Amino acid sequence: LPTRLITGGLGAMWAFVTSLVGLPPPRQSTQSGDPRGDVAAFCAEWEHQYGTVHPVFNRGSYSQVLEEAKRELKFLMVYLHCDEHQDTNRFCTEVLSNPLVVDQVAANNIIFWGCKVSRPEGYRVSQALRENTYPFLAMIVLRQNRMVVVGRREGMVQADTLVQWVQDTVTDFEAFIVAARAERDERNLDREIRSEQEAAFAETLRRDQEREQRAREQEEVDRKEEEERERLRREELDRKDMIVKMKIDLAAEIPEEPEVGMEDTVRVLIKLPGGQRLERRFLLTHSLKHIYYFVFCHPDSPDQFDIVTNYPRRTLACKPSQAQPNTPSLKEAGFGKSEMLFVADLDS
Repeated sequence: LPTRLITGGLGAMWAFVTSLVGLPPPRQSTQSGDPRGDVAAFCAEWEHQYGTVHPVFNRGSYSQVLEEAKRELKFLMVYLHCDEHQDTNRFCTEVLSNPLVVDQVAANNIIFWGCKVSRPEGYRVSQALRENTYPFLAMIVLRQNRMVVVGRREGMVQADTLVQWVQDTVTDFEAFIVAARAERDERNLDREIRSEQEAAFAETLRRDQEREQRAREQEEVDRKEEEERERLRREELDRKDMIVKMKIDLAAEIPEEPEVGMEDTVRVLIKLPGGQRLERRFLLTHSLKHIYYFVFCHPDSPDQFDIVTNYPRRTLACKPSQAQPNTPSLKEAGFGKSEMLFVADLDS
């Protein structure tokens, strides 16, 4: 018990001495699993003790506020709070709560962050910034893609002096922000240009591919059409060859023309679609198919045709078929001594 009393008394005496001369208090090395909680607790305690008039506290962790200042290209002002220091209460009451200071921080769009050094998050920041006394303020800004300290203010200071220090620091180092913003804008512009170029290239490639696809599809259509035309051409050639062969074969089946004055002779006049007139004698015993063969074998005859009478108009069953291989004779068809027939082109 006496040992604890002596140790506690020495500790209290050391804290009192350090507060008088401005030395930092003993450090807390406890690791915290909630940096944001440390910051939120500081903000709540500060407002409970000193009121709500102060620069706007950023309530993120130190790493988060650094990243935010870097991302948004803003100055970051860090305030380390020490309850044990003799100037802390006066600084918070007369300086941080002063509307001039609040307005200056807001006017320069500065992110303001603070924490107690007695809390693990504040202690870690204190270890990084290595302050010598309190109150302590540091101004941090992006320089060459790193967040660096460009200004430090240690010890008690009046509100107007702090306002001037803030303005001077911003003026002196605003060029870093301008340079970083210009560099970022240039990168963004390059990125946009590349993006536009890539989009234009992709669009050109897409159009080229679509054009090539349409060309391939058109080539396929043309190929099929050409194949179809070739098929039809060959079919037509085959059909014509077959007709030529048929004319040769059927010409041999046409009977000899009867002599003039021969009994049962019929004089047949035939008018072709082109105006040509054919005339030939047949016997009444001859078949109608012989008239059909005679017309079919003529060079000016259509390939597909019917033979019709003039009056009364009727189509003669001249062409043999599977259903009617044997056509009527001229006598059975009612022919007289002379007949006028017409050829009707079925393909016209």
